[in-house]
Amino acid sequence: ACRALVDELEWEIAQVDPRKTIQMGSFRINPDGSQSVVEVPYARSETHLTELLERVCEKMKEYGEKVDPSTHRKSYVRVISHDGTKMDLSGVKIDGDVTSSLKFACESIAEEYEDELIEFLSHEADNVKDRLCSKRT
Repeated sequence: ACRALVDELEWEIAQVDPRKTIQMGSFRINPDGSQSVVEVPYARSETHLTELLERVCEKMKEYGEKVDPSTHRKSYVRVISHDGTKMDLSGVKIDGDVTSSLKFACESIAEEYEDELIEFLSHEADNVKDRLCSKRT
């Protein structure tokens, strides 16, 4: 669930125009007449990441459960591609129980680790999935 959450967040971030910025800082006028406003890239801004965290778990209905035939280990895989290409769904279980439990797990992780998710994703960190899903949680 954690890995699916991070995948979705990273995909959403990548969809934002890299030239799009947002103004951060104080809009109050300093005594010298200047303002402490800074423009930062919107894609990895705290504002954008917070918005993404509020709606990203809805994407979990686009996932199914796949069991590895040799190890019998379960994992969640996307059953609807982002770009509409056909996907190999052999051995993938798609049902309401799987998607609702995945969505619940996603919401729990997003709520409990919101600060860590924003911290990791606001900087282009390497191995966010491993750092967050294996070590932190």
